[in-house]
Amino acid sequence: MLLRLLSLSCFFTLFSCGTPSGDYFGHVPELEDPTHLHFCNSGEPEHIDPAKTTSTTGIKFVDVLFSGLTAFDSNGFHKPDIATHWEIAPSFKTFTFHLRKDAIWSDKTPITSEDFAYSLARILSPYSLSPHVETMRRINHGILYYNNRIRKLLADQGPFKKGDLVQIIGLDDELEANNPDLVIPDSNQRISETPLYLRDKHKLIADAYATVPAGEPVIIIERSSEWTYVFWPKNSGKYGWVKHQQLTKQPHGKRRYQVQALSPSESKEQLTPKTTKATVLGQYLLMTPDILGIKTPDPYTLVIHTQFPQPYFIKMTPSTSFRLSPRQAVSRRPERWSRPEHIVTSGPFHMTAWIRRDYIELIRSKTYFDTDRIKLNKITSYNMNDQAATINYYLQGSCDMTRSLPTSYLPILRGEKRQNRRYKDYFDAPYLGIYFYLINTEKLSNRHLRRAFSFAVDRTVFPKILQGGQIPTAGFVPGTPISRLSPQDKKLCGVTEDQKGVALIVQKDTLCYVPPLGLDFDPQKAHQELALAKQQLGDAFPKTFTVSYNSGVEGHKLIAEYLQSVWSKLLGVSIELQTQEWKTFLKDTRTGNYEIARMGNIGNLTDPESSFLTMFRCDNPDNRTRWCNKDFEALFDKAERTSNKKERLLHVQAMEKLMLEESPILPLYIYTQHALQKPYVRGAPLNLIGKTSFAEIWLDPDWNRP
Repeated sequence: MLLRLLSLSCFFTLFSCGTPSGDYFGHVPELEDPTHLHFCNSGEPEHIDPAKTTSTTGIKFVDVLFSGLTAFDSNGFHKPDIATHWEIAPSFKTFTFHLRKDAIWSDKTPITSEDFAYSLARILSPYSLSPHVETMRRINHGILYYNNRIRKLLADQGPFKKGDLVQIIGLDDELEANNPDLVIPDSNQRISETPLYLRDKHKLIADAYATVPAGEPVIIIERSSEWTYVFWPKNSGKYGWVKHQQLTKQPHGKRRYQVQALSPSESKEQLTPKTTKATVLGQYLLMTPDILGIKTPDPYTLVIHTQFPQPYFIKMTPSTSFRLSPRQAVSRRPERWSRPEHIVTSGPFHMTAWIRRDYIELIRSKTYFDTDRIKLNKITSYNMNDQAATINYYLQGSCDMTRSLPTSYLPILRGEKRQNRRYKDYFDAPYLGIYFYLINTEKLSNRHLRRAFSFAVDRTVFPKILQGGQIPTAGFVPGTPISRLSPQDKKLCGVTEDQKGVALIVQKDTLCYVPPLGLDFDPQKAHQELALAKQQLGDAFPKTFTVSYNSGVEGHKLIAEYLQSVWSKLLGVSIELQTQEWKTFLKDTRTGNYEIARMGNIGNLTDPESSFLTMFRCDNPDNRTRWCNKDFEALFDKAERTSNKKERLLHVQAMEKLMLEESPILPLYIYTQHALQKPYVRGAPLNLIGKTSFAEIWLDPDWNRP
């Protein structure tokens, strides 16, 4: 195990040995192999799957293992990747990507537009349970597809014609229709009277990798001429192609579904007296990806149609959501396909080892279309949950770079302990990220109670506690303090010199967003809100509140202890602290197994709508607060229908203000980012969105030569 290497006592406790006296904080070793990077990660990735990865510990691997339409450059901007160029319709609703023809998977099969269509539809599939649905919901019919409510008619039925799209709104059965907890049966379910042999398309039965016994139900996912792609949900699930003629039975074919006409201009259809409705048998209803606004006119052209104008769509395409998923690997092992022994990759690196709680090893991919440009041959990433262990590992020269630094070390690294001589291998920079606390609104449903927690916190203490130049804020969308803006940017944002808060430059010299201030420190209001909460809750007022945070990060512990202290003293409530290992913490916050918990959010682009506020939509799988507000939804829908960028931001500002007033979260501060990297590391600058592109990094063996 990695931690065995940290047995040198001097490296466990920096202060017992004194701070390094030279220019560099860490030992600078001789570069024995300038093509091998050693990286200290901030923890164990939960997934390395483009459809499921959400944490920063895993996203950095997704970015280099799997290609996208575009990729991040070293400055965090998008650049061509599999897509060489693209066209955008004036409506901002149609995006046409032209793909390179020399891109292949690591198993040497060609990458085509069909691979992108599959990857995007996989995220939207109701059976994938992807947390990235909120990004893909912008695609035409995306949210209805995810909710398993859109269908194509296979024959003329009543007022509808064959090929029409309809929305399922219920069942034409009085007992079932009046059951609010009813799960509407999937009309895509099929049964074969003979065994089904799951395999890749056009392969023989001898090439099958799984067999579905006769009579076992499967779900139709996709159709292609005589072939059908199905999902077999048993035993963690498998996917595969079968011959369509084998699917002879439809368990719900005779069920009577209530459907309504689908308006092409609405994402969330509203029932009106004029809405065309009918009852249709399940045998005439089918949902397949061709319903979505994803088209593949030829193997090297991908067209994406969005429901509403998306002015920032191209800026979103380097993100995890748009990275390729290999159908040939996912089908066989949906939950374990990204393990080294099974993984199929398309990016500049390939994974060869993943030793849990120890390290991940990547090598330069021989099949990547631009492999000659990549200067590293190997990356070893140490998955270290403990920041003290991380910085000591760096100190002894065992890793070349890390972004995970303990709070207490920052004054030392800045040189405050040695006559203001800053270490040359320490870097800090602004960060498009917000540190906040989640409040589970299903468990703490009283808004006055949540507001009391927010008003009770003096956020100005956090830069003193954390010592990293953090920017205190009661707002959610991060930005630059207004006092630090240039005169030109102040004019662009319409703000004055003495105005409080921050501003986000959405588009240089063109567009600015000024977030609302939120519920900042006000002890009097805190007591007033608490009194209202106690009055409304009565005996149901909680006796104790539990605050959760993940272990291994010094700052999380310090903040949790501070909140415990101020809420206990100012509000007189009992606070218990709960520490969890990172993967357990992620799981519990996702499933709602918490009351109050720390969290952070890093924007992929300078857009408050898609990078930050989208997480509070009712149907967003990553909405960990469980907060759902119809007025917020209406404002979001209104913004989505607006193509004028300035007008759109006014709607966004209104929705953020509403969310802050309801307090499903407790914003605390805007991040700054900190890094240690050896002087020979090149191509890894700190950029606003904190993207470290391993594909851009190289090690300079001549770094110290005159």
